[in-house]
Amino acid sequence: MGTDGERSRVTGPNPRVEKRRLTPGERGRVVADLKIARELREGPPKVIIQRRARAARHARAGAAAMRVGVLLFADLLVLVADYSAVDLVRSSSPTFSNFLLELFPRGTLPRVEVLVAVIFGLTLFRNYGPGPFRQNGSRLFSGAALGLSLVFWSRIWQGISPLGAVGFLLAILALGLTLRAGRVLVQLVVAAVRPPLPGTARAVVIGSAIRAAQLRKSPLVVNPTRLSILGFIPAKGDDPSSMGPLDDLVWILDRYSINTVMIAEQLDEDVLIDVLKICDDTGCTAIAASPLCPVGGFIPRVSMLGHQPYVELYRPSLRAPQLAVKRIFDVVFGSVLLVLSLPILAIAALAIALTTRGPVFFSQDRIGYGGRRFRMYKLRTMVEDAEEKRAQLRSSSVYSDDRVFKVRDDPRVTAVGRILRRTSIDELPQLWNVLRGDMSLVGPRPPLPNEVDLYEERHFARFDMKPGITGPWQVAGRNNVTRFDEIVVLDTAYLTDWTIWKDLVLLMKTVPAVLTMRGAV
Repeated sequence: MGTDGERSRVTGPNPRVEKRRLTPGERGRVVADLKIARELREGPPKVIIQRRARAARHARAGAAAMRVGVLLFADLLVLVADYSAVDLVRSSSPTFSNFLLELFPRGTLPRVEVLVAVIFGLTLFRNYGPGPFRQNGSRLFSGAALGLSLVFWSRIWQGISPLGAVGFLLAILALGLTLRAGRVLVQLVVAAVRPPLPGTARAVVIGSAIRAAQLRKSPLVVNPTRLSILGFIPAKGDDPSSMGPLDDLVWILDRYSINTVMIAEQLDEDVLIDVLKICDDTGCTAIAASPLCPVGGFIPRVSMLGHQPYVELYRPSLRAPQLAVKRIFDVVFGSVLLVLSLPILAIAALAIALTTRGPVFFSQDRIGYGGRRFRMYKLRTMVEDAEEKRAQLRSSSVYSDDRVFKVRDDPRVTAVGRILRRTSIDELPQLWNVLRGDMSLVGPRPPLPNEVDLYEERHFARFDMKPGITGPWQVAGRNNVTRFDEIVVLDTAYLTDWTIWKDLVLLMKTVPAVLTMRGAV
């Protein structure tokens, strides 16, 4: 940290602030701040920091209390509902009541003790904390297991029967499932009662005008309900088009009600510490938006070495065990889908043969896993000389980038082909590519060789896994996402921390996307 004189570089005060053109309201606020500052013998930025820090502390405390209160109330309701359901079953069915008594003899699960123990277990596993932990299913099950174990402890030492052990496991399973369902319901209710408002995150970029323009086009800012960039502050020097110099950071945060600071250029260590401290004191979120990442498809991930956090740069890809699981999933579900789609394929093939000249199927060279070429199969939806006419339609593509191509109301598409495309039935023959191992059910779409010739280094991360029939781009609305870099970001996000559940979710989301023809051409 520098001396007080050095720290004024970020925290001010800066004489040129008083010479700016301000609105009457802003001028009044500045005069008020200066008056208070003179009385306290502190610079105006210090007064602003103290005021915003106090407001931020109150807001955080209020949000934490509200979060804990809502989740605790929901969990108590779930526990009471579980007991009520058991009582209802016992009273309505004597046979089932006797079975429950064998699993859980009277006095085994006393209500008050279970309520206290389960809440203690959930607290210990941070199920009432901020972040994603409160929605984590494994943590909810762990908290439920710990709570019930505390109640079962004496019975375990007294000797538990095999049937009693089964009852214990069933109780953990039932409680974990109902707690998870309760958390999902809370999330849905909160989203309905308090939807996100436009412009809730008001951001300023510390960096150049070019870097700020790049961030404005990034997927993070495309949706204005998530984040809105109001302007930029140069990391060094001044820029007439900026919101001001870095010296005036505190003034700028307060004057424009900014709650997010995006650090987009490298800062000196002492300046960075000052900026982060100001963000923390004023309740602003600090985001590292360094232009160094991603580079060549590499993305950052925080890793712990001992007790020291480090930023690890890695290229997302699937390892051997994941590839094996994904391949088994593709073969099993691909076979089922191919058998189920045979009647549809037969009807579509007959319609193509009766209405147009040429083959029923269309094949084309595509680039797949590891840059390998393969023949991709589709139902033919265009006239025979469609490929020769492609160059003439280049200017009509919905994409401005030559690395992707699609034309709305393409004149080469036949009447039957238009129906097949809008319903994605023309993609069904690719199930054969899946069974052959060329493709996967879910993954990035396979590009043409001439499109790959235009790729930059960071785009080749798409070939770190097999291409798919459907993927994040299709689920996002197919042709509604028209920037190639956005497509690459979606593919990279899919590759990052891949699980089989991601594939299941994307397959389920594909169904409504196809039925509603969202983004189809």
